[in-house]
Amino acid sequence: MKFLAIVLLIFTSLGFSFQDNAKALGAWEGKITTPQGDLGLVIHLTEKENVLTATMDSPMQNAFGLAFDEVSFKEGVLKMKMNMIDGTYEGTLKEGKFIGKWKQSGMDFDLNLKKQEKK
Repeated sequence: MKFLAIVLLIFTSLGFSFQDNAKALGAWEGKITTPQGDLGLVIHLTEKENVLTATMDSPMQNAFGLAFDEVSFKEGVLKMKMNMIDGTYEGTLKEGKFIGKWKQSGMDFDLNLKKQEKK
């Protein structure tokens, strides 16, 4: 009986994790303001085999599909890390938007993301 209770607890906690991930899935757009001007970014969050993954597009730089090495979404907080460009993002989901910071090469930028409207 104890084994069954443990198994049920594991499946219940996994179910909540998958439900949480569903809130984050999709394409999210935002911009960072740099001394050179605004830079639009699009973050694509997907789930494959129950693992959250993300890529980033920077259309103004003609860069598409840049993969994040680490992605997590727990308790409403999205954390992503891209080793190739020494960049990280951390944002909190509030009222359907991620409010957060992009950090790269020792600099911090506000990066608030809203769900991209389907075209």
